[in-house]
Parts: sequence; C-alpha cells; structure tokens
Amino acid sequence: MLKSIFTEIFIFILSFAFSQNTSKLIKIDSLVNIINTSSLPVQRDSLVQDHPEWGLKMITHLSMVVNGGELIKYVNLVNTSRIENGVARQMVSSNTFYFEHNKLIKVEELLVEGEKKKTVDWYYSEDKPLYNTAKSDQSEDRATMLLSLSAIMLKKIIK
Repeated sequence: MLKSIFTEIFIFILSFAFSQNTSKLIKIDSLVNIINTSSLPVQRDSLVQDHPEWGLKMITHLSMVVNGGELIKYVNLVNTSRIENGVARQMVSSNTFYFEHNKLIKVEELLVEGEKKKTVDWYYSEDKPLYNTAKSDQSEDRATMLLSLSAIMLKKIIK
C-alpha cells in the first residue's frame, strides 16, 4: 500500500515537471514563430573563402535582427563545396540563434549533405540548457558550448 502511494506521488511529480518543461517549450516555439514572421529589419553580410588548391569553397551568409539594443536572431548559413577523391560534394549547415531580452532561448541547427539531413533544436531557459532533440552522448557539452557562444555574440554585437 505504502509502496503504491509513493509510486503514484513519484509519477505525479515527474508528470508535473514534464508539463512545466513542455509549456516552456511551447512558449519558446511561439516566440520563435513571432520572430520569424516579424517585419523587423534584417542586417546581412557574406564571406567567400575559395581555396582551389584544397578543393574547397565556402560561402558564409550571416544575418541578424537587432531591435532596441537587443539581439533577437542571429543566423550563420554556410554553403560548402569540396572535391574529395575527384568527386564534388555539397554541404549546407546552419545555426540559428534566437533571443528574448538578450537571453538565449533556442538554437536550431541544420546539416544537409547529399540526401542526408540532420536537424537539432536546443532550448534554453534562465541561461541554462532546458531541452534538446539531439541523440548524442555529447549533447550536454554541445548545449553548454552554444550557450557560451551566444554570450560571446552578445558581447560583440550589443555593446
């Protein structure tokens, strides 16, 4: 009897914690949707690195949305062309950082190479990793690294 009560309490606590995180994720995704559909001005730049001696060409497109002294969105999109053993290969990678009041709330990562496509979403709350869709043993390290990278971006962009 007592064991059954403890089990029910444990399940209740777990479901409560899960529902709190789920509501945070929904709120974050709603904010991301608002950011993506906003008409705020976007600042853009690009960088071309061409190294034919290595069979490598990279075109990096950077864009960001800054509003009222706050970084809202930062995108790093890289198109890579390389020749490997005489075969041309294409790869597209992207990191999109979303902020609320200069606090990181989400990072969307994309990697496309040939027919392979991988996406990973990283969620943050109160300057801490909240949840991610990565299926990796190193996901906590990656989440922390992305958070540190966002702090560096903020220092460089918002002065």
